[in-house]
Parts: sequence; C-alpha cells; structure tokens
Amino acid sequence: MTPSSVIFGTIGVLMALIGLLMAAAAKDDAFYIAGLIMFVAFVLFLFTLVKRHFDAADAARKDDAGH
Repeated sequence: MTPSSVIFGTIGVLMALIGLLMAAAAKDDAFYIAGLIMFVAFVLFLFTLVKRHFDAADAARKDDAGH
C-alpha cells in the first residue's frame, strides 16, 4: 500500500463522515440529500482505492509467477 493511498483513504473516510454528519444535522431536504450523496460518493471512492490495491497485488503476483 502506497503512502498516497493511505492519505487519500484517510481523507475519504473523513469526507464520508462529514457527509453523514451534514445529512444528520440538515434542516432542509437539500442539505440532507447533498450529505447522503457526499457519503455515497466517498464510499465508492474508498472501494475504488481497495480495488486498485488488490489489482496491483494480483498483477505483482502474476509477474512473480511468470518469471
């Protein structure tokens, strides 16, 4: 896992939590929906980071097995 993945993962978790807090404290529908969209977007971003990590690990394993 690269340091940039850790940094972006930490930022993604914080932004997802901010989205949830924004939705929880919303006084109108616009902020509620925006908070939920923000949460879902950053959760998808985090899943993408996890996928990239495992794809890189699989590629490295296949390269090692091929030689």
